[in-house]
Amino acid sequence: MNKITLAAAASCAFATTFAFAAGPFDAFKGKMKEGQYETKIDMDMGNIPGMPPGMSKHSTTTTHCVTASDIEKGGATNRGRDGKGPNESCEVKNMNVSGNTATYTMTCTKPKMTADNKVTFNSNGYVMDMTMSMDQGGQTMNMKQHMESKYLGPCTK
Repeated sequence: MNKITLAAAASCAFATTFAFAAGPFDAFKGKMKEGQYETKIDMDMGNIPGMPPGMSKHSTTTTHCVTASDIEKGGATNRGRDGKGPNESCEVKNMNVSGNTATYTMTCTKPKMTADNKVTFNSNGYVMDMTMSMDQGGQTMNMKQHMESKYLGPCTK
């Protein structure tokens, strides 16, 4: 697997994780407050032939500002690398919400993948776990991702 493919896989996993928007995610409204959040993402891309040693597991920490508008639109966690909305080729299925926890499956056609997600909101942010299967050039890539996002205070920008 080359570096471009690895970057694409990581980007798809990141975008899928943040694909919260209006519609099936209306139940998420009110679960977050506006302000600055720090999100730690731990990704395990499993045993992929040709992947350089040490690349299958990695962690990333980012910060982002969630605005009142983001929350109103149901997109408080809908922040891909470009800040735009979710992948339009994705569909949410099997949404189940109980209290502050939701489970659902997301299927996408571009790229072709399926992700099972569980997200739990708390007073300081959320915790999310995802398992994903993605077609990468005719080979199946299986990944796991764990995210923890915590509220830091008012936005700094």
